[in-house]
Amino acid sequence: MKTIAIVSSLLLLGAAAAQEIQSKPFHLVLQSANNTYNGQKLAACHSGAAIESLCLAGNTGSEIYLNTTKDKSFVESEPMSFYVDPSTNLAMPMFQPSYDQQQVMFDKEDLMGIYSYLGDTITPPTDDKVRVLKNWYLCETNYSAYTYRTLAWVLGNGKAKPQNPSCVKVQVHRRFVQ
Repeated sequence: MKTIAIVSSLLLLGAAAAQEIQSKPFHLVLQSANNTYNGQKLAACHSGAAIESLCLAGNTGSEIYLNTTKDKSFVESEPMSFYVDPSTNLAMPMFQPSYDQQQVMFDKEDLMGIYSYLGDTITPPTDDKVRVLKNWYLCETNYSAYTYRTLAWVLGNGKAKPQNPSCVKVQVHRRFVQ
């Protein structure tokens, strides 16, 4: 009987040790010099079995949360990672069950970016200066026979341009749900 009580206590402690931290809900809203896309929201769209991308959704975007789960030994949610095909310089943000993840940040104006430490446009490459890259574009993309207008990331430094002719430069703004 004591053994069962001790084992039960340890199991409860283990369950209590895993903590989920979740942000307030927000929308991802595009800012662009192109008035067609300026102010439109992004939403999760089906791109395969348990795989979603971020697609143009007009005024009906998805509510998004930043989640962090600490002290768990298994994948619980769908982190965002970049899918890269060697034939293009676009990376597609994809949400899918995985251990891979691409972390993003939001600046003081709530614009989404990615930190980079690598400077390989010089020899030898350096890693001593942090930069925030905002290489976001809205592009017509194809993944696993699904063609959508999706959020995409152009690989390279901030001067990189997409080879996909459908791409339009955007900023991605986090707007908290009221």
